[in-house]
Amino acid sequence: MARPCSPHSVLLALILLTVSPAQICTQSIPSYAELFTKASNIVNATKPETRRLLAAELQRSWPLLTSPTLFQHELVQAVERLATNGSVQWDLPYNLSAQCVGHFEHLLSALAERKGWAWQMVDAMGKPSPDLKDINLLWVGGYKECLSVKAFNQTNNSSADLLFSGRHCYTEITLAQPSATTPIALQLVMSLCVPDSCSAYDVSVLMNLALAELQIKLPAIPYAVCNEESKSLDGLAIAGIAVGGVFVLLMLLGTAVDILYCQLPKWRSESVDSLPTNTKLTFHTYHDDDIVLLGNLPAKVSEPSFAAKLVMAFSVYTNGAKLLSTQRTAGSLTCIHGVRFLSMTWVVLGHTILLPLGGAGNTIGYIGEAIQRWTFQGILNATLSVDSFFVMSGLLVAYLSLKELKRTGGKINWIKFYFHRFWRLTPPYLLVILMYLSLGKYWGSGPMWADTQPDRDNCRKSWWTNLLYINNFVHDDHVCLGQSWYLANDMQFYILSPLIFVPLYCSPLYGTAAVLVFLIATIITPAAVTMKWHLAPGIIAPVDAAPNGGNYMMDYYIKPYNRMGPYLVGMVTGYFLYRTDCKCKLPKVVNVICWCVAAACALAVLYGLYHTSQGHPMSLPVSALHNAVSRTVWGAAVAWVIFACVTGNGGFVNSILSWKALVPLSRLTYCIYLLHIMTLYGYLFSRDTVFYYSDANVVVLFLATLVACYMLSAVVSLAFEAPMMALEKVILNYKKND
Repeated sequence: MARPCSPHSVLLALILLTVSPAQICTQSIPSYAELFTKASNIVNATKPETRRLLAAELQRSWPLLTSPTLFQHELVQAVERLATNGSVQWDLPYNLSAQCVGHFEHLLSALAERKGWAWQMVDAMGKPSPDLKDINLLWVGGYKECLSVKAFNQTNNSSADLLFSGRHCYTEITLAQPSATTPIALQLVMSLCVPDSCSAYDVSVLMNLALAELQIKLPAIPYAVCNEESKSLDGLAIAGIAVGGVFVLLMLLGTAVDILYCQLPKWRSESVDSLPTNTKLTFHTYHDDDIVLLGNLPAKVSEPSFAAKLVMAFSVYTNGAKLLSTQRTAGSLTCIHGVRFLSMTWVVLGHTILLPLGGAGNTIGYIGEAIQRWTFQGILNATLSVDSFFVMSGLLVAYLSLKELKRTGGKINWIKFYFHRFWRLTPPYLLVILMYLSLGKYWGSGPMWADTQPDRDNCRKSWWTNLLYINNFVHDDHVCLGQSWYLANDMQFYILSPLIFVPLYCSPLYGTAAVLVFLIATIITPAAVTMKWHLAPGIIAPVDAAPNGGNYMMDYYIKPYNRMGPYLVGMVTGYFLYRTDCKCKLPKVVNVICWCVAAACALAVLYGLYHTSQGHPMSLPVSALHNAVSRTVWGAAVAWVIFACVTGNGGFVNSILSWKALVPLSRLTYCIYLLHIMTLYGYLFSRDTVFYYSDANVVVLFLATLVACYMLSAVVSLAFEAPMMALEKVILNYKKND
């Protein structure tokens, strides 16, 4: 048992540790939804006058943080004051660990004796940041250096004399709350290198005692979080590994059966380079344009048994060949592959800018400069990429369903219609959630890595809302996988789609009436929502109206009644493609005019908010008009590109979008959408240092994320997505033949 220590020695050691740089902590990592609000507040904080007010508030809150020289002076004064103060009562009803207190005493003695490990522990603390003008209170220290500390009692440094190792902990102090003039909170996130005998509770109590003894008037520190270098597997993690292992075994078994019973006989009988076609293991991907929605392709009697086909559904050989194939069926909408690829790339680019807002060191400085550039509007308005997906989804649903109605004489198996979409989306969706929930905390480590990230915590509470596709209404403030709001909207639109394409099939008049009813509703509703809640016209675009309790993300962005416009435009486009049989050659003049109008509409929406970045807020009525029609107008521009390319009016644009190399990449779109947020989180919050924005850093991070996402998505597609689609095909064909 360590001998009792004097209060001044403990506090002296503690102050040497606590006046140290910040690291992001659990509460500092915002969820996906919170990032939208954070982005708006940060942009408001980039105004020169606001930045001056924030700096002044920081000066009033804790002056020593604003000057490294003052910092050092105050530190020396604090040490001298603590060293001469021996009258402090050490009657602590806090149940502190005696071992922790004793190890702090040993650390102090080692510092006085100039022992290397003790000063290494101090050196592992961060230093005041030089970017205080950017309100950077995320100060970086040496995480790995802290963990490498070994405190010895003897000079021989033998393992028998090891007292403790270094442990990284962190906490957060709110120096000032947001106000009307300072829209963001001043939060100092402090990192500590403490003996590993100290618990998070010990650290938080000792820090509060130290601040009180030093008479530093700061809010009480409510918590401390200590990282664990080694993490034991819990029950959920073991379950996740078991499920993953089952899929790996099925993939190995399916591949072996496929090669032995299907591929080898083919290779022996004939030498061909074509893809295998003797089984019905058709590869499907989300939003693919050459699929048949209702699984109506005729079954072919094949040699493998039903059980063998079920196993071969997991064949990496067959599914991989399908994934990499650039062959397209006759009459397929080939340009959609290019539109899908570019839209997904845009989604990743937008999130590459958005996600570091939760932990970048120069957010205010970089964003404040970047939004002044008109070229940056393409990134700020990356949310339009989702509307492009809505267009493609509505187009394919209408086009393929109308073709099916024509083939069957107006009959559709509605159970199969809805089950097909549910089965197409849900299995990979569910399995990704399971892997994220069970194994996510083991994917990384570091000073900024949180074992309980908000999005993952939300999955524990609301995963079931994702599987029912109601997560944009139920627990919408605790969404599991923040980007999954899109899947909920898409499923809800799909459920409602027969109310539009069935009337269109029966009568153009009835169909037009149905489209107009939905279109008018989806224009009026977002305008009314904007007026009621005083919402801005974009994530960061300001509005000239006092806040009214609304939230852009929750009240506007994720709600289907505000986002259905592009989907309706897509359905109408699909109807015209169906009626024209994808053949509608326009006169050259008309074609040029249509392209110019579409380009003008797209550019107006994309760059129409640039003036708001220059300090000109938009009036509330204009903001309501923008939110009501801008996404539908963008959808119309995208719909024209697809229509023109499919009908032979696309020229070189069609050649680019229909490039064969984009076909395999577009097939991975769904998996990339599920995985790219996790990929970015995994990198940003497992760094040893805080991420710093710069154009070069953003470009490198974007390209690296894109490549990593395609690699991971290929694995997930082969393991989860393709086998599920193949299983559906095998089972449906078996029942049909039976």
